[in-house]
Amino acid sequence: MKTEVMISTKDGLRLSASLFTPKDAPKAGIVINSATAVKQSYYESFAKFLVSHGYQVLTYDYRGIGRSAIENSRDKRLTMQAWGEQDLAAVIDWIKAEQDDLDWHCIGHSVGGQIIGLAANNTYFKSVYCVSVQSGYWKHWQSLNKPRMFAMWYAVVPGLSILLGKVPGVFLGGESLPEGVARQWAYWGRHKHYIVDGKGKPIREGFERMDCNMKFLLIDDDQAFAPPKAVQSLESFYKNAKSNIEVINAREHSKKPIGHFGFFRKHHEAGLWTDVIGWMKAYEA
Repeated sequence: MKTEVMISTKDGLRLSASLFTPKDAPKAGIVINSATAVKQSYYESFAKFLVSHGYQVLTYDYRGIGRSAIENSRDKRLTMQAWGEQDLAAVIDWIKAEQDDLDWHCIGHSVGGQIIGLAANNTYFKSVYCVSVQSGYWKHWQSLNKPRMFAMWYAVVPGLSILLGKVPGVFLGGESLPEGVARQWAYWGRHKHYIVDGKGKPIREGFERMDCNMKFLLIDDDQAFAPPKAVQSLESFYKNAKSNIEVINAREHSKKPIGHFGFFRKHHEAGLWTDVIGWMKAYEA
């Protein structure tokens, strides 16, 4: 069963979320954190797969994205940092208030695994499963992807966001990105420490607080968005977690490229998705 809910943040915004519930009592709960500029609906097939295996699942749109969009794309509350500090924190508060009897886990896709380290209440999660989660520092890229990322962070993203008040979705392959989110994303991408404050100092307290089990999937044909150095760098942020990186050979799982977004496509139900179930079973009573 799917139920639409609204979750309020401490700074006065309302987030659109969807709660997927199995017929019987759920084994555990799972929060899915989306990638940048990707709506929660992209993960619906995956969420229903998890529900079919007995898990309760919550998806949601970050502020400024999808059904959580607001009219003023230049609203100062729209930052990437707020996606973790405000939005994910509000989601965790909500699940704790609504169903604290369940163990809750998180699956993060791309930025969805980065922002976990920004939520003050992130230790509520029993485990974290990361798909193509990376540091966005441009020097982690290789070959022609390096100048592409340099141009993205120094020209394209900040330039469009200042000029238009957003980065149109056509440049991102998804939703339009509000100005403040885009500019902070580019600012981070220009710094070797990536997630930093306004003075360039690394933000690490919340990352280092995490001591749960974490898994990082490095997909070998995802060179454009999450190359090895970028994944390895982000994994190191969670230095106190019990983490490991698993390399996925795309050709062993699919005739078509998996890349940055393919993991969540339904044709991986009998393959890649079963690994998630295996991960979750380790936490069953």
